[in-house]
Formats: sequence, structure tokens, C-alpha cells
Amino acid sequence: MAARRSLKAINWAGLIERIPEAEKNSLAAFKAKSDQYFRKVQDFPEQPPKIDWAFYKNRVAVPGLVDKFQKEYEALKIDYPADKYTSQVEAQEKESVAVVNKFKEESNQRIQKYLAEIEKLQGLLKYSEMTMEDFAHAHPDIALDPINRPTIYPHTPDVQPGPEDEAKPAHH
Repeated sequence: MAARRSLKAINWAGLIERIPEAEKNSLAAFKAKSDQYFRKVQDFPEQPPKIDWAFYKNRVAVPGLVDKFQKEYEALKIDYPADKYTSQVEAQEKESVAVVNKFKEESNQRIQKYLAEIEKLQGLLKYSEMTMEDFAHAHPDIALDPINRPTIYPHTPDVQPGPEDEAKPAHH
């Protein structure tokens, strides 16, 4: 008979920490089923009980019948099914780890960029203390620039003329 295989220990506390609150009930139900299955497996001995063939040879009157059963019983081998999925799961795990590491690296780069931006903003004057020139110097992309980028009142993008306005028919 094949030996009982041991599974990797499941870190239930780690799983509970990582899942959203809405999924915790589903995980608790899954854990209960897993524990129930584990207890059922543990109730059975790892090896089946040994058969006392001599006892049966003395009790069974048909000659050779017990020997035939013993030979067939000892020839019986029940193997575990072939493991086709562990390699696939491990490959997915490696891919996931690579994706997570890439995300963490990109996130750290974004964090550094945002920290630099925060530091730059903390070095500016308060907006309530800025003059129009100070604001234009701090934010040249959004500040009013009547020389290079003239606009019309109220100076918002939705009321500014542009190429799309020329294509619109006039309403009379």
C-alpha cells in the first residue's frame, strides 16, 4: 500500500489577513470543510490492519482458496493518482510572484516620484500667499499665459475656441 502523503501546512491566519471582509465567511466555510476532511483522513490508520492468513487457513475447508486470496490481496497495489497539477500550480505561483514583484517595484518608483512631488509642493508658498507670478512660476502648465496662450473669459477649457468649434454649425 502507498504511504499517506502529508500536505503542506496551510497558513489559515495568513489567508484570513489577506482576503476582503466580504469573503471571510466563505473562507470560514471552506476551512470547516477542510478540517472535517482532515479529521476523517486521520481517523483511519496509515496502514490497513494486517490479515491473519493462518487463522483463515485453519477455518476455511476449501484447499488453496485462502492462498489464492492472500496472493491476490498482496499483489493488489492501489497507487495515488499521478500528480499532474503541482507543477502547474508552482508555475503559476512563480508567475504571480514575478507579477507582484514587478508591481512592487513600479509602486516604489511611483512612491519616490510622489514623495519628490510632495517635497516640491512643501517648498512652495501657500496658495493664499502667492501672487499670480508665483503661481505661474510654480505651475506653468495650468497658469494663465495671455501672451503665449491667450484665452477668453471665464478661462475654462470648455469655453475656449478651437478646431472643433470651426466644424460646428452655427445655431440661429
